[in-house]
Order: sequence, then structure tokens, then C-alpha cells
Amino acid sequence: MTTLIVGAGASGLVLAIKLKLNNLNHKVIIIDKNNKPGRKLSVTGNGKCNIGNINLSSNYYRNKVFSDLVFNKYDFKAQCDFFECLGIKTKMIHELCYPFSESAKTFVDYLYSYALEQGVEFRFEEELIDYLVEEKSIKAKTNKNVYKIDNLVFGTGGKSYSKFGSDGKIFDILKSHKYQISKMYPGLCPIKTKEVTKIISGMRLKANVSLLLDNKISYEENGEVLFKDDGLSGIAIFNTSSIIARNINNFNNANIVLDLFPDMTLDELTKEFMKKSEGNYFNILKGYFVQNVASYILKRANLNIDLKIENKKDIVNLAKICKNFAFTYKDLYDFENAQVTIGGLSINNLGKYLESNIENNVYFVGEIIDNDGLCGGFNLMWAFGSALYLGDNLCK
Repeated sequence: MTTLIVGAGASGLVLAIKLKLNNLNHKVIIIDKNNKPGRKLSVTGNGKCNIGNINLSSNYYRNKVFSDLVFNKYDFKAQCDFFECLGIKTKMIHELCYPFSESAKTFVDYLYSYALEQGVEFRFEEELIDYLVEEKSIKAKTNKNVYKIDNLVFGTGGKSYSKFGSDGKIFDILKSHKYQISKMYPGLCPIKTKEVTKIISGMRLKANVSLLLDNKISYEENGEVLFKDDGLSGIAIFNTSSIIARNINNFNNANIVLDLFPDMTLDELTKEFMKKSEGNYFNILKGYFVQNVASYILKRANLNIDLKIENKKDIVNLAKICKNFAFTYKDLYDFENAQVTIGGLSINNLGKYLESNIENNVYFVGEIIDNDGLCGGFNLMWAFGSALYLGDNLCK
């Protein structure tokens, strides 16, 4: 039996290894348009490679049904055990799992070497042009070769980080084969706001982040917020961006609200501010924020940094601003600034084993499928988990 895997990323590498471990005689070929494997995987987790999260749950993903299919078989422990069995020692940092080396490059190099040792064949700088499903085999044409194979697996990723190869071109091929492709949006990315934020670009604040639609909270998370020239960034914002992208038509008038003092009630904060009611308004905030951030907050409250305090109503309003520091959603950053793709191959095209329900012996794994996760290792766990799950079922 011969299987051709398109994409030498997280899913492709793990699937290839799993297929060979299940049957050493199974011929496995991986093609990739890049000149080396795992280019996107090599930079994940700021280069440290956060490969898992002990809190793994289908609730973190867009599609609960398919997530449950995979994670009921390959949960957090099962995935970690798989890597440990390969000889990759893992370690926990809080709820996150990393390779012991905390090096994404080392992790990729190990998987690549292990796959080679198992007899996996790699063909780099090779790109799929099209394929034909015949009665008893599949003919796959690339820019370099024509392969006659038994199984074809797509593990190419989506459209995020196209400089690493996932430029979305594969979806044109799939469309020509009548697959349903959900509209794609950037996920886990910064958010552009209508409010100008350039004056505090580069500043970081801890806050409770709430996504509001029609004044109702659709999502919230505590975390660090990084201000950019034209909006907001940081992990909590990344997750917020994915919630928006998953429901993009419902968030045209959305607001992102930061509670800068989540551990205090409005009354408690107001009383704290009242204790500093002598002097100017900057005197109230200088114990909490650097000057340009304090100045920006005061400006949003229509107060001047040097203005002498004369009205205690202004102090009450300032406390309200700090508890309800609101920004108006304008747009998402583009795919080059996104960690993951929202959308892609519709799950309507898949059977319960991640097989195509349109063509025989065609399969899909990882980010190419419309089932993104939030930050914290969840997208890699889908990539690895779906590969391991398919590896077992494809062999059957």
C-alpha cells in the first residue's frame, strides 16, 4: 500500500510516522513545496513549541463533534505518550506541555529524523498540481512527478503564514473536485480598532477582556493586552479575534472592553481614586500606569493630564472608564499576522474517519479542516490528534 501525504507540517510528519509504526511495509511519501519540513511548526510557541494543553477539551474548537471523535481516542495523555514513545521527552509549564528541549526546531528535526529512519520518503520543493481518483488507485500529478498511489492525504494547513508555504492554493484544487470550502478568515491575530492607539503602541496591560455584541458578553478572558499602532494584540485578543472570525457576520458592531482593575469593584476603585483627589488627575493614575498610558486613559475620559481636580464626578467617571475601557472593532489583521485559519474544508465533506465523502481513499488532517482552536497548544493538538486518529483508521 502506498500513501502520498501533501504537506510536511505537524500533521504530515506525525501521520507518516504513525503509518510506518502501524505497518513498516506501508510505503509513505510526503511532498512539500518548501525546501525542508515543518517550517511553520519550527516557529510555533515563540520557538519553544507548545505542543499541548492539559485542559484539552472540544469546547476550545469550532466543531465539537469532530473534535470529540479525535480527542476521545487521542486525548492529552495519549498524545504526550505518543511523543514519549518516540523518545521525545516532554515537560509541563503550568498547564502547557513542551518538548523538554523547549526548542521547536529541535522537535521538528527529531520528527524528521525519526520519519527517515522508519523509511518515510520526502520530496521537497514539490507541489501538487492535480489528481485523478481512478477505480483502484489515485493518480497524483506534481510539478515534478506523477504518482500512482492507494491513498491521498491533505495536510497542507490553511492560509495563515503563507511565507511558510500555507498560502491556500490547495483549496483551488479542492474546489475543482467539488469540495465545499468555508470562507476563510485570519484567526488568532491582532484586532484593528476605530480608536487611535498609536500613542501607546508597544505598551502592555493586564486586563479582563470582554467581547460585547449588543451589550451582551459573547466571550471574555483575563490576560495581557499589547497595544499596536492601530489596535490591540496579545493572547486574550488573539482568542477574541477567533471568536469574531467564527461568527464574522454577527460582529459588525462589536466592542472589545478592557477592565483594567478586574480584582476591584467599581465602588472599590472609586474609593481608591478618591483618596488621591488632591492635585491633578495624573496624580490619581501615576501609581498604576506609566505616563503615556495614564495620559491616554485621561484623554479617553476627556480630562487633561495637568488639569487640577475640581469635580469629584470626574473621578467617578475616570473609575468607570478604567473598568470599562472600550474599543470599537474595526477589522482583523491579515493572514500574514494570523496564527491559524478560520474556515477551510467544510466538515460536510468528511466522514467520521476524516475520509472524503466525495472521493474514495482521499483524506484530510489538521488545519486544512474547518476546525480551529484557541491559543495554548490547542491547534497543534488538533493537528497531531487528527493525524494519529487517521493513522489508525487509514490502516484499517
